[in-house]
Amino acid sequence: MLDDFSDMQKHAYSLIKNSLEKNKIFHAYLFNGNGYKETFNFALAFAKSIICNNHFCNKEYNKCLSCSICDRIDNYNYPELRIIESDSNVIKKEQLLDLQSDFSLSSIEGNYRVYIIRDCDKMNKQAANSLLKFLEEPSDGIVAILLTNNINSVLSTIISRCQVFNLVNYNKFSNESAVMNYALLSFYKKEDIDTFINNEENINFVEDVLNFLLFFENNGLDTLVFIKKLWYNKFKLRDEIVNAFMLMMYFYYDVLKFKLGLDNYFFCDKIEFIKEVASLNSIDSLVKKIGVVNYGYDMAIKNLNVNLLINDIIIRLGE
Repeated sequence: MLDDFSDMQKHAYSLIKNSLEKNKIFHAYLFNGNGYKETFNFALAFAKSIICNNHFCNKEYNKCLSCSICDRIDNYNYPELRIIESDSNVIKKEQLLDLQSDFSLSSIEGNYRVYIIRDCDKMNKQAANSLLKFLEEPSDGIVAILLTNNINSVLSTIISRCQVFNLVNYNKFSNESAVMNYALLSFYKKEDIDTFINNEENINFVEDVLNFLLFFENNGLDTLVFIKKLWYNKFKLRDEIVNAFMLMMYFYYDVLKFKLGLDNYFFCDKIEFIKEVASLNSIDSLVKKIGVVNYGYDMAIKNLNVNLLINDIIIRLGE
């Protein structure tokens, strides 16, 4: 059931649920699984929510525990649902032409027909072009759900015609504390950070923070040699130091989201900077750095001696 994914895929689940409740079904979706093992089951639950009246009409996604439609979907025996998989690691044009021919006929049951393409990045050029034409001329009541773990190999023209959902693969984290740190930051109010970053009065301040962070990423503990120029001369007041730690924390969070294949960045105009720092860090190291900077943020708020604090944070970050 779709509700089974309400915790593990909060963002995608809430958007999909909202779409269903408003009866606003798009003609094409792309799930970027990032290696998440349940991507196909999530897509199948979504398909059920579109097709089965007990899901869709009642807007209670656990209401249908078992019905003939859902049973046939589970057994891959429902005519209005087609699942396309790679043949010898390739999805061929003929498979797409067969799909289009089948879906050109009138629906046998229900108002919606759904097709799921697993590993859509494995389509050969001819198949991708055939799908693109199908997406460019959508028919009412036909919904595409494309799945991939390698979105960079999917044609940009296909991506642009889909509602894209980047799923979170928590298995990428090596331990439970990493998941907790990621989840914690996920619930901070983005609009508050956006307001600070986009305030014209803070432009130079934000640049100074990011320049400090980039210098550290490229020079490690040698940053201590230049700490007066990079930090002490820039951030003198306690509020400035608190805000500097806040910005560092959320920049590292953006880098972590980039590594996980997610979007909706705080520093949306610093994508090249984000990519550079991402190339220098693993997911676990980013989670650790977020924790270290968060510690500095907390200590600054608690009136610890801020003049000594940054030295400690640099040493912790460099460990």
